[in-house]
Formats: sequence, C-alpha cells, structure tokens
Amino acid sequence: MDYEKEEKWLNEMAAKGLAMTAYSFCCYTFEDTNPGEYIYRIEMLPHGLNHPESVHYIHFMEENGVEHVDTYRTWIYFRKKATDGAFEIYSDIDSRINHYQRVSNFWLVLSGVWVCFSFAQLSGVIRSLEEGTSFWVFSLTLGGMLFPLTILCLSLWHQYHKKIKWLKRERAIQE
Repeated sequence: MDYEKEEKWLNEMAAKGLAMTAYSFCCYTFEDTNPGEYIYRIEMLPHGLNHPESVHYIHFMEENGVEHVDTYRTWIYFRKKATDGAFEIYSDIDSRINHYQRVSNFWLVLSGVWVCFSFAQLSGVIRSLEEGTSFWVFSLTLGGMLFPLTILCLSLWHQYHKKIKWLKRERAIQE
C-alpha cells in the first residue's frame, strides 16, 4: 500500500541476493542473483501501460539502461544494475510533486469509493430492519469491514498530501 516502503523492501531483498522478476497482486517472484546487483524503483504511471506516452516513457527508460521488470495496473517496476550508478526516477522537485499527486489522488478516489460502499451497506441495514429481514447482519458486517479500509486509504492520502506540501515548501525555498 505504501510504494516507498515496498521499494525499500525490494532493494533490501536485492541486497541479500534476491532479485524480483515478476509481480502479481501481493505476490512477488524472485530469482537468486549477486547481492546488491540491482536497484529497484516503483512508479505510478499517469496513463495505462498501452498508452502511447507510457510506451514512449518505458522505451526511454530502457534506452537509458533501465529494465522494465513488471507492471501491475498503472504501477510499474523498474530495476537497474547497481554498477551503472545511482538510479533515481525523479531528478527535480516538480516531477516528485507530480508523482506524489498521482498517488495521493489514487488514495483519495479509493477512499471515496469505500465511503460510497459503506453508505450503501448502511442503507441496506436500514432497509432490512424496516422490512424485518435478517439481511441487516450481513450489511452491517460488510459496512463494518469497509470503514477501516476507508480510514486506511485516507491515512495514505494524508501521508502523500503532507509530502506534497513539504516539497512545495522546499521548492519555494529554492526559488
């Protein structure tokens, strides 16, 4: 859920000699490699993988010695040989702000979705109680599970929102 922590973990695994080769929802595939051979970076693309801008961007990265390891929805996993030097995707504050904004917006929209589902379940509870059916137990249980998801998504949104504010202050100081 926190791509920066995931990226740090992938780099820790690479330092131990385990290189990620594939990703599917919450499932990683690793291969043995020389410890510290790769540096990993994760990025949320502004468009889908097959969008012309995304295709062009991936080709640009590959031309610069960066390997496209895998993609999950709009999240893309890159790696580069550590012997080739430092590997940073964002070279300036504005590009970091733009990326954090994409991630922040993702969590905010997902929070809104969970809130809508929670209210739908709450209306199901009310309707079930009015009709005298026992369906309210299911609706209340599901709604109760959705509430923590909403809080989690909002906390992730807030985390990235704070980073954006901090970077904007840094940019203002540098100007």
